[in-house]
Amino acid sequence: MTTRTQQIADAYRAATIKDAWYGPSLAELLLQTSPELATKSPVPGAHSISQLLQHLLLWNERVRNTSDTNPLPRWQADKEWAEAAVPWNELVLRWTQSRDLLEERLRTFPLADLSKQVPGRGYAYEVMLEGIVQHTIWHAGQIAMLSSVLRSQSR
Repeated sequence: MTTRTQQIADAYRAATIKDAWYGPSLAELLLQTSPELATKSPVPGAHSISQLLQHLLLWNERVRNTSDTNPLPRWQADKEWAEAAVPWNELVLRWTQSRDLLEERLRTFPLADLSKQVPGRGYAYEVMLEGIVQHTIWHAGQIAMLSSVLRSQSR
């Protein structure tokens, strides 16, 4: 029988590695992205693919490290979007490593703790863990659209 944490981990794996029901996974999208394309913005003020992936990396690490003794940090858009850019190839490597570690955390998360409240938040760990999957899918969709727009602009 598949546990709830295994279901969440399987959904995260599909969204990030392969077998996403809606289209290419995030890893598949990243394989199609050159460093040049990753840093371009289709319009002034829009985030680049690289910025979106760096944002996903930040939140992977935050969710993975959240515990009773390490609360989930609050979202601070101005501060977080202003972080120094990480070179594309290094960023993809760091995201891949973080992805693997987060999937392992999802798979081994204690079932008895799913209903516990995330420290400093008004929701349970299960909501946070499902949320990181949804968050990844949301930004993967943005990356797919950016990639399509940028490729059409370069023709």
